[in-house]
Formats: sequence, structure tokens, C-alpha cells
Amino acid sequence: MYKDLDLKIIAELRKDGRASARQIGKRLGISTTTVAGRIHAMQKSGMIRGFRPLLDYQKFGYGITAVTLIKAVGGKIPALMKDLMLDPSHTHVYEITGEFDLLVIGKFKDTDVMNRQ
Repeated sequence: MYKDLDLKIIAELRKDGRASARQIGKRLGISTTTVAGRIHAMQKSGMIRGFRPLLDYQKFGYGITAVTLIKAVGGKIPALMKDLMLDPSHTHVYEITGEFDLLVIGKFKDTDVMNRQ
């Protein structure tokens, strides 16, 4: 019933994750109470798992982005993923299908630091 409305609210949150329910309601032509209720329901159901800042890694001194494909032994994939996710240099770790098993995206200050990782 609320699927289309939820998608519209999510689109607004993706544009500005700090937008208030009042601002979103005004943009969508619906009440603040409805927006707040739908956001709460989506959080409770796990559809929205949190709110995070978008970072400009270059301004933090991390000018290198590395995308790495990894082949792994089937039974070792979950443990390897867990280990990779513990490294703060890795911003994304995905299990994929095809020739490779994992795709890892990392941010590094320079190629020397990247190569040591």
C-alpha cells in the first residue's frame, strides 16, 4: 500500500539524508506525520538500516581508489570476507559470481600504502 510512497521518501532521503520529515512532506505534498511514520516503519522493518555521511575521501588525504577482484577457495569465502571488512581501508566488500569470488574497494593515501595492504 505504501510502497510507492516509501520509494518517494527514500528518494528524498537519498538526496538529503538530513532532511526533516517536515521538509520531505512539503516536497511530496504529504503530512509531516505521514513521513515520520513511514520512516519509522521502514527503520523498524529493516528497510532503512541507518543514516551515514557521504565522504569526500580525497579531502581526507585518500586519493587512491583500488578495485580488487579475488578468487577464493569456496569454503573460505565467508571468513575471508569477514577479515577484509575489518580493514578500515576497505570501504566495500562484495561476494560476486563469475570468474572471481570477491570484489573489494579500498581507499588509500598513496600507491605505497596500497601496495603494503
